[in-house]
Amino acid sequence: MPALMHSFNQNSGRRLVASFQPAYRLFLLISLVTGRFCLSAPFLPVDSVKPGMKGFGLSVFTGTRIDTFQVEVLDVMKKISPRGDLILCRLSGAGLENSGVIAGMSGSPVYINDKLLGAVAYAWSWAKEPIAGVTPIQEMLDIWQAQSGSRPRSRAPRSNLPHLPIPIAISGLNPELEQLLTPTLAALGMKPVAGASNCGTTDTTGFVPGGVIGVALIDGDVRAAAVGTITYREGNRILAFGHPFFQGGDVQLPMTGGVIHSILPSFATSFKLFSPGPPIGTVTQDRAPGIAGTIGTVPPMLPVRVVVNSPKTRDTYNFRIAIHEQLTPEFMPIALAEAVLQTEGTLEEVTLNSRLLLRFTDGTTAQIRHTFAGINPVVALLENTRNELQFLFANDIKPVALETVEAIINITPGRTSAELIAAVPERTWVHPGETLAIYLEIRDYRGTETEQIVRIPIPATTPPGIINVTLTSAAEFLHQQIQRLPRLANPTSLTQLLKLLEDSGREDELIVAGFLTQPALALGEREMPNPPPSILQIFSSSKKGGRTQPVPNSLLFKIPVKLNRVIQGSVSFDLEVK
Repeated sequence: MPALMHSFNQNSGRRLVASFQPAYRLFLLISLVTGRFCLSAPFLPVDSVKPGMKGFGLSVFTGTRIDTFQVEVLDVMKKISPRGDLILCRLSGAGLENSGVIAGMSGSPVYINDKLLGAVAYAWSWAKEPIAGVTPIQEMLDIWQAQSGSRPRSRAPRSNLPHLPIPIAISGLNPELEQLLTPTLAALGMKPVAGASNCGTTDTTGFVPGGVIGVALIDGDVRAAAVGTITYREGNRILAFGHPFFQGGDVQLPMTGGVIHSILPSFATSFKLFSPGPPIGTVTQDRAPGIAGTIGTVPPMLPVRVVVNSPKTRDTYNFRIAIHEQLTPEFMPIALAEAVLQTEGTLEEVTLNSRLLLRFTDGTTAQIRHTFAGINPVVALLENTRNELQFLFANDIKPVALETVEAIINITPGRTSAELIAAVPERTWVHPGETLAIYLEIRDYRGTETEQIVRIPIPATTPPGIINVTLTSAAEFLHQQIQRLPRLANPTSLTQLLKLLEDSGREDELIVAGFLTQPALALGEREMPNPPPSILQIFSSSKKGGRTQPVPNSLLFKIPVKLNRVIQGSVSFDLEVK
């Protein structure tokens, strides 16, 4: 079959008509004259498919030029899922005998007798032959019937067969970042590959069946986009992939074109090296049989600004992240990690301080701060940020409406981490309202011991008796508080949730906390020390205490002490208040 031309202006369009199969010429000629695109042949229903039928498919293997490959039907697997069939085909030509079915071919249209059969979507790693599973076009057309605002019927895949991995082209991808991202993206059916920055234009005339389609996940100074192939176009409506992206249901994700640089052969699964173009439309549906989108309006993305300060330089990155409760928590950490690695290169023994400032559309703000020390702390940055954003976006209190995100990351040479060995008060008693000096013994990771003095004020309202003073890292203190008050781990308002996130980091802070040793009552987020025995007995014996629950002790004071190093260890002592 002759190769398709990637350009679709009036002159090259007439040449494209001549290069097509005869049955297409009338369709394309009408499209050129009227300007209305319906770039497909009539559809071939699954019931008409027989083993041995032969046809061809369309895909881009280099640049933006659409080429043909050969297809032979092997069989039809009926009801491979409760709502779908799968057509098994052997592919050939275009080097597929050597490469196998290529990741990035997802959505490549397949034609039998000049009729559109469906889209290449499934394949098997390490296969000796290029055997593909083709999703029937009728199932893909049903995507357009999905109601806007609906959720996917199931998070389960369309079948238990493996769909082709979705290449995620990431600018500046180096082996270290690829190793970090591969396990997480593999769980989503995606594969990180190297990509360039903005490539291509907003011209959509070549946005035709067999052409390149991308889904922009990060756009700007850092870029990441998924790549697949267009199956069918009707006017400005697009069907692609032949399998789900991440089965998100009704979505609003930026749709792009792009350029294929080359095919990278692999014994496992070969893949396309891709660079995305600017957004040119919106992916609106992500369903089991594929994705659907519309050329034209581009959806909003979340603006992010990252400043990286290091001994080498100060760099600022501005980019945007796709807005989705599953994708934003996955790809914002990727962008942060890439910004750090692009600025600093491979990280060795350093200390990394990060501050993530979240601004919400209602004016609320939250600041999440971390300090990581050791070899390659970008791993901890990526994992912690992902976990925290997943916790935020997955909350069942209210949808997250972020307006902007700003990250400031400071990198200094050396590992500033230490362990708290001992804490000795200057005396074993104190009066309310006085300040108490505590002598700390700290050992760094090389074994060198130093002393430091901290002074804490004893609240004037402290009752006489014994209090327990605990010194520990901020993370360990939060863990102990959740054990003491389990409801802290289940916030009932967004304010409480953000407070929990803000308290979750601060690895360079030592928390000095004083506890009254008598039983108390927790009233929501507050505590009532020394409640009357009768009241304490009522709530202790009640099975329905609601937001009021008895606790074995109550928090009297909590004082953070900045140590400018990652601190570990915990020490406590009793103190008499006279």
